This record gives sequence, C-alpha cells and structure tokens, in this order.
Amino acid sequence: MNMISTIEVSRAYSFHGVSPANRQAVVVIASDCPQTVEQLERVCDFFDLGVEVVASEENLLQLLRDNRPMAVIADVDGVVQDGFHAMRIVAAHDHDLPVMVLTHGDPALMGAADAMQELWDLTMVSRTTDKPLAGQVAEFLFTAGRRAGCMRLVHV
Repeated sequence: MNMISTIEVSRAYSFHGVSPANRQAVVVIASDCPQTVEQLERVCDFFDLGVEVVASEENLLQLLRDNRPMAVIADVDGVVQDGFHAMRIVAAHDHDLPVMVLTHGDPALMGAADAMQELWDLTMVSRTTDKPLAGQVAEFLFTAGRRAGCMRLVHV
C-alpha cells in the first residue's frame, strides 16, 4: 500500500512559497520629492507595475498591509518618512520585502543603510550609487518581481 499521497501544485506556489495572490505587481514609493516620484513612476510604468506613493504624513505600514507590494523604494531625504524610517516600517511588516534606498551615492548614507539592514534583519536592501538610474531601478524591480512571483517582468 502506498502511504505517500501527492497533490498537484500550481507553478505560482513553486516560487519561494509566494503566490501572485500574496504579492501583487505593485511598488510603493516613499518620497516627498515630486521629481523623484515622477522618474520612478516612469520606470514602473515601463514594466506595467502599479505604483502607490506615500508622502511623509501618510501611514506606510497601512499602505503595505492594504497593497501587499512586491517592493518598496524609499528616498533618504524624506521629511518625516525618510529611507531609514521606511526600512524600519518594512522590517515590522515583512523582513523579506525588497527595499531600495535612494542614497544618491553618499558613502555615509550607504553605510547607514547597511547598518539598518543588519539591525532590522532585512533580507534584501539595495542602495543607489547616484541619482536613481533607470538601469539600477530596472534591475531592482526585476529581482523583486522574480522573488515575488510576478513573472511578467523580463530582462530588457
């Protein structure tokens, strides 16, 4: 008698245990700078990703719970909700949620981002080497989409 039973599992569940129903193709942008938001929205639009922008007075944690994004991009220059605050909120929500911190290539900010990643046990934090370059953002979004199971993203 065979004691092992098998069930068919869809491909959506075979990638890191995360299905597209758990993470939508939405990116949260935490920035007070309209120019930064516009640049990032253009890249996200190219990949046909939804965008939710959170200003400093809005509740980032609630936005993360409501939208279940595949990634967060945060500007370190925010008035209230700077990149480090966003990293702390993401860590409280989901340690595995990919975060890109826009450090603008500042070595001190990049070092601080490394320290915060370790302190809050975040598994995937990316830092920009200069103003957010389309290539850096595209690579980050591709990696985040692959981790989240949003297979619509492809290398370009």
